[in-house]
Amino acid sequence: AAVAPEVIRREEIEQMGAGDAAEVLEERAGLLLERSFRGTELWLRGMDPAYTLVLVDGDRVPGRIGGAVDLSRYGVENIERIEIVRGPSSALYGSDAIGGVVNLITRDSDRDFEADALASYGLNNVIDATARVAGRPEEHLRLRLAGGLHYADAFRRGDDEATTGSSRLQWSLGGRVDWRPDARHRFRVNVDYLQLQMQGVDEGAGGALFDRTQLQEQARVSGEHVLRGPDGLTLLTRFTYNQFREQYLNDQRGSGQLDDYEDNREHMGQVTTLVRFNLEGLGTHSVTVGFEELFQSLDSDRLTTFARRARFAALAQDEWIPWEDGDASLTIVPGLRYDVDSQFGDQLSPKLSVRFDPVSQLVLRATYGRGFRAPSFQQLLLRFENPTVGSIVAGNPSLGAETSHGVDVGFEWRPIDELSLAASFFRNDVEGLIATVTVDDPTATGTLFSYDNVSNAWTMGLESTATLRVDDVLGVIAGYTLTETWDGQNERHLEGRARHRITAAARVAYEPWEISFVARGALMVDRVYYVDVDDDGIEEALYPDPIAQVDLRLSKTFTRHLELFVGIDNLLDAGDAYSVLR
Repeated sequence: AAVAPEVIRREEIEQMGAGDAAEVLEERAGLLLERSFRGTELWLRGMDPAYTLVLVDGDRVPGRIGGAVDLSRYGVENIERIEIVRGPSSALYGSDAIGGVVNLITRDSDRDFEADALASYGLNNVIDATARVAGRPEEHLRLRLAGGLHYADAFRRGDDEATTGSSRLQWSLGGRVDWRPDARHRFRVNVDYLQLQMQGVDEGAGGALFDRTQLQEQARVSGEHVLRGPDGLTLLTRFTYNQFREQYLNDQRGSGQLDDYEDNREHMGQVTTLVRFNLEGLGTHSVTVGFEELFQSLDSDRLTTFARRARFAALAQDEWIPWEDGDASLTIVPGLRYDVDSQFGDQLSPKLSVRFDPVSQLVLRATYGRGFRAPSFQQLLLRFENPTVGSIVAGNPSLGAETSHGVDVGFEWRPIDELSLAASFFRNDVEGLIATVTVDDPTATGTLFSYDNVSNAWTMGLESTATLRVDDVLGVIAGYTLTETWDGQNERHLEGRARHRITAAARVAYEPWEISFVARGALMVDRVYYVDVDDDGIEEALYPDPIAQVDLRLSKTFTRHLELFVGIDNLLDAGDAYSVLR
């Protein structure tokens, strides 16, 4: 591909022993996972979670909280693979795809019958139990049913009553019906439901304690039809409906004065039509043309009105190979997407990618793309008053979209079959960044805050990886990422990004004993945070100690039907006030 995706396949997911999508991604090069009472959010290439688009089977998912999708709510029992595309991708995917795209692909099966189950127990009452049944009762019909239960106690660092990490109780159930009447047609229906409850204790001003409970529910229904014609012609039509509901309760101990309850409900419908076909002439062309319609609504007590949004988009991309000569080739991929949104207007997102293979062992890539992020319902319509501190937050319905320009240049080199080396330079410039501003309003009963497109920021850096694979005996992948950032509004580095991040993973298998050992690790160095330590109204820069995370897993296969494993997560007991690790 002209834009290289990273693909984490089912076999690797099982070998690492991850329980959810966040655990799969937390020790990958260029990715940063941050945990809070809201869940686990992904920072890609130094960009906030709001600038990374998360998809399931190619469709958007609702439930962004604080701009982030909680990746820990997607258990691995139903994930076939995870695809990661780094860099601006709005030319294909539209809003939010400034930093990149993460696509969770659900599991499929071509066997007549298969079933699998997993059960594990760990310290801190960490429990995972999953089961899946799939099969092909007749030649044209495929069925799948999967479910999972995941639990972990809350945990604390130190003797404080307040919790460092929330307890989590999650269960999910999903099914798929896949009918293929002939070689040309495929019809597919998916139905999934998950429920997640998180509980913790927070400490407020004056030592007041609050018992916090969050109950999240997500339901998804999708239908898809794929028609395959001659000469590579493919027509895909898909409809997806998602509903996400979050109930949030903050209960002050010994008093009801500061109790808070929220009930937020988000509905999202998406219709996607894609046509792919091949053309000959001045080389070969693989053309993709598509249309997308998105309908989204949010009902929340903190919004001034019931929020509705409709977005229409048309897109086109041409994968053009103008020259081939043996193992050498040149691929040029222009792309363009046009979005019209009922709230913020229109956006044009062009992209140009080039791939050059001078020899079979070397690949050179370069991409330029323009991206955008639509303002959220909260930024447009929020109305929240906090009388205890005398402040009011009001949305700004006149906000425009944030826009970006991104560049990515890199190479992949395979000097021998067992070794692969890769590196890339990236830069993203975000303009019209939405920032919090103070509004001069003499009628306001307190300090009035709102939002405006007044800022700019950039991130740039270097990503590099080395991969070694020796048959099925040894596999090693190591990565280093250098990330530089700048906040134009405050004229300082962006908060929370690690300037240096080193990742490594190794798997050693001894086939005669059917034993496999997996070790994964990540080291973050040179993080900066801004805190008003002495209450003088000026924030000081704080640099926490490095964070080193190590996970180990040893497994033994006894028969083709049974495997036992033992492991340790966070071996070095890493974690601080800014990086919450169990």
